Amino acid sequence: MKYLLGILIMIWSVFSSAKDYPEVIVGEEDGFVDLTFTISNSKKLESGSYQVVVKGNLKGYKVGFAIELLPSWNPKAVEGIDDAFYWGEAFFRSTGSESENFIKSLATLYGATVNDVSVPEKVYAQVVGLACNPEKIDELPCKMKFFFNPDGEEDLYSEVFINIDTVAKELEFNEKDNDYRAPLLRSLLQ
Repeated sequence: MKYLLGILIMIWSVFSSAKDYPEVIVGEEDGFVDLTFTISNSKKLESGSYQVVVKGNLKGYKVGFAIELLPSWNPKAVEGIDDAFYWGEAFFRSTGSESENFIKSLATLYGATVNDVSVPEKVYAQVVGLACNPEKIDELPCKMKFFFNPDGEEDLYSEVFINIDTVAKELEFNEKDNDYRAPLLRSLLQ
């Protein structure tokens, strides 16, 4: 009886973990590493910011982080494109050990190693919505480019594409350029 109960508990924990930490899809095409997460929670905060939280299973590790899109997006026309690009700000937010696991896993995917991973509570980024308005993120998908340390030292400056579709419950964390791998990891650990 104890044996059967142990098996049932093990099965329940596996299925429970799969629900809370769905598999992160890893795409590695043309030398780029692109990750697709299932959004576990998204909401507008009292501050006017919009928060998106992801959790997932990335190659056996429970990973996660939050993106906080700050309010106030400024449209700027781009020649030859019908829709404006919206400029604003955001934070990459830690969710604790899940974010530490994310950085370690990302480093491994990038072919790097990181020691003493300690993710700060939040990391600032300038953001541009690529022909989408991030203020309408709860209604429409938005493809964005995040600029980490845009005014900082060159060895910390990095860019990454973060695409959010709250209706489909997907967040993509897509590599922009292989040369940004080390600076991105340093930025997220700063």
